[in-house]
Amino acid sequence: MTLSPAIETKAGRLHTALRDAILSGELAAGSPVDEIGVAQAHGVSRTPVREALRALRSEGLLVPGARRQLHVVDISAEHRQEIATVRTALETAAARVAVTTRTSGDVDGLRTLVLRQRRYARVGDSSAFMAADEEFHRTLAGVAAMPTLDRLLDQLGAFVRLARLGQPTPQRHMMALVREHDALLDLLEEGDGEALAEALGSHIVSTAPRT
Repeated sequence: MTLSPAIETKAGRLHTALRDAILSGELAAGSPVDEIGVAQAHGVSRTPVREALRALRSEGLLVPGARRQLHVVDISAEHRQEIATVRTALETAAARVAVTTRTSGDVDGLRTLVLRQRRYARVGDSSAFMAADEEFHRTLAGVAAMPTLDRLLDQLGAFVRLARLGQPTPQRHMMALVREHDALLDLLEEGDGEALAEALGSHIVSTAPRT
């Protein structure tokens, strides 16, 4: 059965609202999420709620628990390691291609992102810093112009953000990341794909949340 446009729109809005709540930590890991509760909280029928929850489950952000009740996914230490491993494989693959597709505009745009990160680090704004960090990595991978890889990173991005929830980012750590990003861009500019991939892989692994 095809849903009406109105229901699809409601489901889309609910999906976005619930996804944002999960990724911000407003809906904590392990929290139960049920159709009736969501429908009452948002003042809608259960049909768009069902569609939104189905989409979140397909993304892996909701998982079935006892009595088939859905819960917000809990990122375990093993899951964090898996996320870092997959992210490293995807981003380093993009890096090897990016050195052959980069333009001066690409490098300038990435340098601007690093400057923004440096400003956030200096004032200790870790939330804005990490948002800019995500943008830096996605933009760097995007230089490779590999749509399939971009889609995979989109899917992985939610788990990267969840893995970081509650992880402190001291100012000294932010400044260290800025220096590493500068070094990565130097390698991109030099066109050394293997060196860039190796440095990027080490960077991702060393900064991945452990617990």
